[in-house]
Amino acid sequence: MRSVFFVSAFIVGVLLIAGSSGTFGGYDSTRDASFWVVPPDLGYLGFDCRGGCSALVFLQANSETDFDAINITNSLPENRDADVALSPDYSWLPAGLSVSVETDDGSPVTLNPGEVYAFGGHVSAGDVEPGEYTVPLEVHATWDDGGASLSVCPIKLVVTGPPMMPTIEKVLLSGSTAGIPLKSRQEWVFQIIVTNPTPKDMSITVVDAIPAEFNVSPSGTSASAGNYTFWPTGGRGYHCGCSNGSATKMEWNVALPAGGSERMNVTIFTRINHGNQREFTSCGNYSLNDGAVILGYGIVSNGIRVSTTCGGNGP
Repeated sequence: MRSVFFVSAFIVGVLLIAGSSGTFGGYDSTRDASFWVVPPDLGYLGFDCRGGCSALVFLQANSETDFDAINITNSLPENRDADVALSPDYSWLPAGLSVSVETDDGSPVTLNPGEVYAFGGHVSAGDVEPGEYTVPLEVHATWDDGGASLSVCPIKLVVTGPPMMPTIEKVLLSGSTAGIPLKSRQEWVFQIIVTNPTPKDMSITVVDAIPAEFNVSPSGTSASAGNYTFWPTGGRGYHCGCSNGSATKMEWNVALPAGGSERMNVTIFTRINHGNQREFTSCGNYSLNDGAVILGYGIVSNGIRVSTTCGGNGP
């Protein structure tokens, strides 16, 4: 029996030596370990931590946005209120990237028992290099007879390239562009195409001007979406042929889906002027228009020009 005991003791000693370090007289070892005692959202001060961050914010350079920095839940026992403030570390951010988080000045928010509170944030990006940036975050809370400081998941900011702008172009669908006889009725149909290359829906206003040599045909004009209005220079508010000798103004208000396009077809024809003659009355080059404009962006489409022939007066 004694021999069995010594054999067993020898085997245990060998295992201890192989697993760490020690002697038959003692054993000592250490090991680093980090783990949640309970999931983050189930603690006395619960918080969201999904994908390793409390908030994931996407924005483009030269833009800004609001976001929810973190949700904190007061689950303290005995129905206690908690005064909670965030302490973000902005030192990791580059120049041109500015972040502010609610209560970062140290003024706490009082959470009632069981209350979930979304701490707001704001980020503004200038000419900053695209990439991922983090803001480490600590939560400080106090309550009757106690308090705690927690290092929680950081805020992650993903900055992409410069903001994409809507585009506009004009296409001539029908009508002559050269060799147009004088004083003849001519008709053209052009199409305005606006495109939203961004991942968000947007609403835009397009304005255009049709020179005084032309009338607009309401029956030959339509848009795939939105509302449009034509009016003579100096007046506004109705669909018109605008045959009073002035240029015709146009406004088109349209919502563009993310990554989508909308189109507007406009039909115009040569006008009879005050001398009771059909335009064009002289040979040369004429502009159907100088290009449509997206208001607020300074983006202008191409224009369309036509030319008349100097041979013959037409019908």
